[in-house]
Amino acid sequence: MGEIQLPSHWKVVKLGDVCEFIYGKTLPKSQRESGSIPVYGSNGIIDWHNQAITSSKTIVIGRKGSIGKVNFSLIPCYPIDTTYYIDDVKQPCDLYYLYYSLSILNLSALNSSLAIPGLNRNDAYAKIIYLPPVPEQKTIAHTLRTIQKAKETRQRELELERERKAALMQYLFTHGTRKEPRKQTDIGEIPESWEVVTLDKVCEFLQYGTSKLCDSDTSGIPVLRIPNVIGGEINISDLKFTKPDKKEFKKLFLEVGDLLFVRTNGRKEYLGRCAVFCRNPPQAMFASYLIRVRLKPHTLLPEFVQFYTMTHRGKSYLSGRASNAADGKFNINTQTIKSVLVPVAPLNEQHELIGTLQACDRKIQALEKEIALTDELFHAMLEQLMTGKISTQPLTETYV
Repeated sequence: MGEIQLPSHWKVVKLGDVCEFIYGKTLPKSQRESGSIPVYGSNGIIDWHNQAITSSKTIVIGRKGSIGKVNFSLIPCYPIDTTYYIDDVKQPCDLYYLYYSLSILNLSALNSSLAIPGLNRNDAYAKIIYLPPVPEQKTIAHTLRTIQKAKETRQRELELERERKAALMQYLFTHGTRKEPRKQTDIGEIPESWEVVTLDKVCEFLQYGTSKLCDSDTSGIPVLRIPNVIGGEINISDLKFTKPDKKEFKKLFLEVGDLLFVRTNGRKEYLGRCAVFCRNPPQAMFASYLIRVRLKPHTLLPEFVQFYTMTHRGKSYLSGRASNAADGKFNINTQTIKSVLVPVAPLNEQHELIGTLQACDRKIQALEKEIALTDELFHAMLEQLMTGKISTQPLTETYV
């Protein structure tokens, strides 16, 4: 951790003087039963079982696999043989505080040089940790747990909102927004006033992107690729660039409302995912593994099509028509996309449906941002609290 000025009443100790890393045990196949006891591997809970090794709260550390990864079990558990575990301490030390101390030790860097990499516990024992008095340890741990619980609460809300959006999409593309009677079609039930057409009936053209090599030279034109089409949106966190001639740029320049479909992937279910280009970045082209679809005006809104491709029947229709390539990937082409059956609602109802689902997206984005900020706060506080740069002494009497 470098040179640190600790409060004068804190102690500097070796990890091995505080605790013992106990080897986890192999879980016999004959004893694998569904139960209420979490079975921990190097990366966290992997199974459930009816018997526990530990008798109380336990810290589990990855020994092989996810080396140095630290988990905390609030209940008795079964750490398997790819882990170490700690369920007691040798000197006054709060177990929660020890868990957070381990979290900042970077134990994954202690990889042994054996044929099978692993964490040598003697190397871990030599690491230094800082111990304030136990009441202060408890207050520090309480503060960090409070931040973590806030993040976990928001994560649960995010999961529920994503589930709600998925269910709402299924409902809206079956029932619409007008509570009208439904009819049976080739894509299932839809509102009576809607139609079903092949995509080629409502699009101006379809087009493959550039095959030019792309790099990180930002003086070029951004080229959107498969990694930029994620979750129904254009993600520009990993952009590549190219320098096209004027003819190619004019041909492949993206306009607002263009739909970009993923046409090749190693996972069949990812085929056909798409996003609407909204001029972010302001000038951009697209790569050859994407297909651009430009819809005719006043027929189908691109956002309506994009949301439809995220429903179960929209996804399965595209991925179900994939072909196998020699490289083991799956492909669709322009002819496949042209033949896709899509629902067509009245334009004003398309706007209503889009607005409803975009409201879900705004809530999801707000929750994602809050989670990211809470995570930043946690890591900032972890470093500050565990080195005494921020004192919790005024809170000590409250939380012990």
